[in-house]
Formats: sequence, C-alpha cells, structure tokens
Amino acid sequence: MMKLTIAALGLILVAAGSTLAQPQGRIAGGDDAVVGQLPYQGALSIGGSYNCGAVLIAKRYALTALTCVCSDGKDKPWPATLFMVSVGSVDLYSGGQRIRVEEITINPNYNTLKTGIALLRLEQDVIFNEAVAAIPLARNTPPLGAHVEVSGWGRTTETEVDMHRTLQIGEAEVMAPRECALGKNESVPEINDQVLCLGHGRRQGICAGDMGGPAVYGEELVGLGAQMLGECGGMLPERFVSIASNYDWIQQQIQ
Repeated sequence: MMKLTIAALGLILVAAGSTLAQPQGRIAGGDDAVVGQLPYQGALSIGGSYNCGAVLIAKRYALTALTCVCSDGKDKPWPATLFMVSVGSVDLYSGGQRIRVEEITINPNYNTLKTGIALLRLEQDVIFNEAVAAIPLARNTPPLGAHVEVSGWGRTTETEVDMHRTLQIGEAEVMAPRECALGKNESVPEINDQVLCLGHGRRQGICAGDMGGPAVYGEELVGLGAQMLGECGGMLPERFVSIASNYDWIQQQIQ
C-alpha cells in the first residue's frame, strides 16, 4: 500500500513540475503558431529592429497602427525606406519573405493618435503560397461576447527587452465600448467609435510589440492592436483599431 502511495505521489510531483516548467505565452497566455496557420500575419521592422505587427490585406499592401510608424504624439510617419514587412514565417528572425515599404499613408480621420491606422504600400508584390495570403476586411464589428483571435510576437512583460521569437496566437472577447473608455493612466473617460474593445483573462492579452497586429473574427480582419489600458497580462481590456470604421478609406486607397 505504501509503495502505491509513493508512486502516486511521484506522478503528482512530476505532473506539477511539468506544469510549472511550461513557459508563459507571449501574447500573454498564448500558444505557438505553426506555419500557414496565420498566413496574413506580418512583422514590421524599422532600421532592422522589429517593433510591431502588420497584416497583409493584398499582394502589395499591409496595415499597421499609426503609432508603429510615427514618433509619439505625431502623425507624420518616418521615411518609408526605414521599414520592412516580413511574412510567411512564425520565426521572427528567419524564413519567409521580407519586403521593404515603399509608401506609408495615414488615415487622417483618426479620433486619437493612439487609435490611428497606417497603410503600407510595399516595394513589390508578396508571393502568395501556403504560408502567405491576404485576409479579407470586415465591414461590420463583431457582436458583443464574440471570441476573437489575436496574434503577434510581442513581449511577455513591459520590462522585457526583446520580441518573442515564435509567433503567438491567443483569444480575446469583444466587450462593450464603455469598458475601454478609461485606461489605468487616464483621468478622463473617452468614447471612441473607432475602437474595438477586446477583453481577456489575467495573464492574457497583447503586450508591447503586438501593436499593429491582427484581431480576426469569422476569417475577417476586425481590428489592429492599438493601445494597452493597463500592464501586460493585467485584467484591463485593450483598444484595437476598428477595421469596420476604416473600411471605406482602406478600400479607396488600395483600388
């Protein structure tokens, strides 16, 4: 009987050790993506250093957040030649296609700089294959309570220096706009109809480096990571740029 008890205890300790040894996901609480799972996902680098996500919407165009291409508090983008978009790999530093940005266009109709959107015209067409494809744009905002897929190479904590090497995929939930009206460091509530408010559990959600990355519902792009309202992995939701609110402008630019 004692042998059985010790054996059972051993199994419990092994299982517990295995659980504790598992790393925390990036997109906090996320899982590793595999090649071809998110063919529209891109990474945006400036001067050779990755800083944000991007989303492929056509062979020659990608989207990202305004804050990824401008100095803080400005809406004049840095020179397009400084930027490069990488697609077709879950490894941030190898594989896939890397194409320079030819032109950056900011949607002037933003409500706030933090929730603005930028269109990236690439120097050449990307090559579509099993690992690279554009994603359709959503005309409508997903319903409250809808489960939305988010992804990126972002950091795990605010103090972490480097982006995570392997693309992470996670889940968020559409919340009422009022839930995103006030952030941790904000004193005045703000209702922004260009924001898609996405909530999550503790130790989940986007983090630094995930801005400009996709939120997907029903195989359509519904949002771009824009602004954290609290710390990485906290309980506060995040503001995403609403694609539905920018749909007409995007279509006008790429036609």
